[in-house]
Order: sequence, then C-alpha cells, then structure tokens
Amino acid sequence: SVIAIILLFGIAQGIFLAILIFHKHASLKANRFLGALMAVYAISLFHVYLGDTDFYITYPRVMFILLGVIFLLGPIHFLYAKYLINPSKKYELKDWVHLLPFTLYLLVISPELFKEQTIIDFVEIEYTEESPPLQFYILNWLFVIQLLCYMTAVLLLLKRHLTKMKSIFSNLDKVKLIWLRNITYMAGFVSVIFLIENILVLNQSWNTDYLFSSIFTGVYVYAMGYMGISKSEVFGKEITSAGLGPDEKKKVEKYKRSGLSKEKADTYMKQLVTLMEEEKLYCNSTLTLKDLSYRLSISTHYISETLNSSLQQNFFDFVNQYRVNHVIKDMGNDKKEHLTLLGIALDAGFNSKSSFNTIFKNQTGYTPSEYRKKIKLKVDPQ
Repeated sequence: SVIAIILLFGIAQGIFLAILIFHKHASLKANRFLGALMAVYAISLFHVYLGDTDFYITYPRVMFILLGVIFLLGPIHFLYAKYLINPSKKYELKDWVHLLPFTLYLLVISPELFKEQTIIDFVEIEYTEESPPLQFYILNWLFVIQLLCYMTAVLLLLKRHLTKMKSIFSNLDKVKLIWLRNITYMAGFVSVIFLIENILVLNQSWNTDYLFSSIFTGVYVYAMGYMGISKSEVFGKEITSAGLGPDEKKKVEKYKRSGLSKEKADTYMKQLVTLMEEEKLYCNSTLTLKDLSYRLSISTHYISETLNSSLQQNFFDFVNQYRVNHVIKDMGNDKKEHLTLLGIALDAGFNSKSSFNTIFKNQTGYTPSEYRKKIKLKVDPQ
C-alpha cells in the first residue's frame, strides 16, 4: 500500500541517518542525541508499519513494548537542542528525569505483559473492531501533550539562546538556529495532525489510517537528519570560536556583581567609540565580542557591562547601529549611487540581505528601499 511504502521509506532513512551520525558525526555531544532521535523515529514508524500487518497477532507483546518508544521523542529532541546550544556543557544527572514518562509506561505495562490472555484479548479487540480500544487513543493524546510541551520548552530555550548570542555576536545568521526552530515547529505540526486523525477515527468521521501523519513524519525525519548533520557542526565551531565555554555563565554573573565604577565604564566607553569610529571595526561582518576584548585588552564581561550601563544596549545592537548609520551615509553619497542596497550593506558589515532588511527597519522604521527613495526625494525620513 501507499502508506506501507511511505513508512518503509521513513524507516530506512531514519536508520541510515542514525548510523551515519553515530559513525561520522558523534564528536559533537548534541549529535549523539540527534542520532538517537533518528533511531527512535525509525522504531516508531516501524511500529506503525507492523500495525498494518498481522505481526502483532502472532507477537502481541512486541506491540506494547514498541508503543512506549514514542515517549522518548520529545525528551531526546529537547536534549539535542540543549546540548547543541551549549556544546561545551557536561552531561547532567538530571537529564535522566526526561526519561521518566517512558519508564513509567514500562512499569505500568510490564505486569500486563505476563498476563497472556489479557494481551491476546486486547490485540484481538484492535484487529476485529472498527477502531482500536479507547486506551490507545488516551495513550496517543498523552503522547501529543507531552511532545507539544517539550517543543514549547525547546522554543523557549531558543529564545533565551538568541538573547545570549546578541551579547557575543554582531551577526546572528549562523548562530540563531532558525533551522532548529523550524523543525521544532514541524514536529509540533505533525503531532497536531496525528491528534486530529485520532479524533476523526474515534468519532468514526473519517478513517485516514494515519496517512497524513505518516507522510509528514517521513518528511520530517529526513529534514531533521539532513539539517542536523549539515548545520550543527558549523554551529558548534562558531560557538567555540567565539570563546563560549562552560564557565561563560559564571563570568556573566561575576560582572553583575563586580560593581564596575562609573569612571572605568566611561573610559571603556570612549575606547569602544574611538575603535568603532576611527577604525570602522563594525565593517568586519564576523566581528565578535571576543575580537573587541582582544583589541582593547578589556575582558568580555566588562565590555558587556559597559555597553549595558552606558547605552542600555547589548553588543549586537551597539555594532549594528554603526552599520545602519554607515549605510545611511552611503545612501546619500552621490559617488555610491551606482551601488545596490545590498552592496552598500555588505560594505557596512552586514552579511545577508534578510538580516540587513530586518535590522535596518527595526532601527529606522523604514525599509532600506523606502529610506533611499526618501533621500532621493530630498525628504527628511525623520
């Protein structure tokens, strides 16, 4: 059947990606969770596939064992995001708490596995009735609720991560993890489709045989595996090169308690402004807080505290304000009229059209093209 082909394709790619990740990309802690996630998705799809055959009639206990694997999807996705965002972070004992739902399921179902008649009766009900027993639907709903809670936790984790990155990087394109956010949304979307299909079957409105959730899960497994392999290695190197390590949080807490004097902060601020205005350091699209620290021989946490106390800005906003002003100046320069807006933006230190457009509008209230048009018309944009 079409569903069987889709499921087999998803199973094959899940197994292939898991083996590939563990064989070639396991040096990054997060990738070990990614490999485990691909394997768990493959097992989950295999369970759905076996449900479309007579296998569970002969081996009913296998169904109950494989059924509980779905409770590992949310926790492993969360742990993958956690250790991808913090590549230098050591494994923590509390991570095992995330396996509690799966463990509870095994504890609850274990006594039933030894009651042969109970197992046989339960499986016979599923295969002889028009729809599975109510317990299966309840289990599916619990899974969807758990998965959506974990996907929400991942999105909150990404939001905090973005705030942290703005204090370190002047360009966020490589470190804001849009791809991880998107596949997290996709996981939530697939779970909602799965929930809707359960409701339709329960109400006997329309039995899709989980066709749509199977298709989307197969596509999702491929997208997550491919994106994880191609993006996570680059992200890990970016974080390492920026000097982020396990003690970064301690350093931030330290400068909060440091009580940097106003006189010192003013001195550091003057040095920062001089470096940016005279040497135009902001034109370096890969500029990081660590680069400024090296040039000024001032610790990164003191620079962050100076920007926060003197300008109420983070490093990202501080640097990009100079870039926007540089672009505005070049827009009014007749000698650069032949340049495209993207060319002007790249000269000023932006490294992509999308980030340039977003930052420029956030700071001026106008898109770059609108602003340039107003300059040509000799109208004050302000």
